[in-house]
Amino acid sequence: MANDAEMTLEVEIFDGSGNFANWSEQVILALRQKGVLDYVESDMHTGTAEEPDKKKFNPADSKADGLAVAIILHCMSKSHQKRFIRSTAFEVWMELQKLYGVPNTEDLVSNLLELFSFRMDPNDKEGRASAVQYSNLMNKIDFSTFSSSAMANLMYLTALNKHHDSVCLEFTKKKPNELEFNDIFHAVCTLLDANKKQCAYDEKIGASNFGGAARAQRLTCKHCGCFGHSMENCWSRDDDSSGNVNCNSGGSHRNGGGGN
Repeated sequence: MANDAEMTLEVEIFDGSGNFANWSEQVILALRQKGVLDYVESDMHTGTAEEPDKKKFNPADSKADGLAVAIILHCMSKSHQKRFIRSTAFEVWMELQKLYGVPNTEDLVSNLLELFSFRMDPNDKEGRASAVQYSNLMNKIDFSTFSSSAMANLMYLTALNKHHDSVCLEFTKKKPNELEFNDIFHAVCTLLDANKKQCAYDEKIGASNFGGAARAQRLTCKHCGCFGHSMENCWSRDDDSSGNVNCNSGGSHRNGGGGN
């Protein structure tokens, strides 16, 4: 059994100033090296008392398990993230169970796996049915505390997963290893927009908050003015009595304002 020092999980919180792809690879590598993936597989794939031999997930989905844990860690609120910077793999998983409850933790991972395995229906020429299906899968997961940047990161990691290659190819006509951040973001945004095959976001060319690429598109919500989500998908549609909106990115500003 490894000692505490060997099992310490050290993960830098992504602050938008570095390369997100490299950061996510390092997080996943750290999780795998320190035993989180093994812990998830051994516990999450174990059957119930009634069906001790039944597998909950296909072992072939182990990559998605690892990504799911990485996403869960990253997409928590900042106060929760800090609790995991120096924790053993066992402590990380136990803390997740405390935060979400044991059944809820399993549901969260299961729902993320289902989201990862989503495929565009080749017979759905307009993309509407697939977008509705994808939206329903997204709604199974509680995103209420996620910032817009965390949502973008979730989309990015989801698109990078091997199960999502067909979705990216459908909308970008590029091979997975040729995809850039813009291609992936645009493909996922398009899936979220059930009524059109164009991304519903305002697009402003400039520096990216997700890795510094000068070509990255800066996307701004027309409703609350915040970066990273569309007006149609804004979680802050209810104005308070002052006319302000409580934005999902943490700000509070006038309806239709210019961001945080």
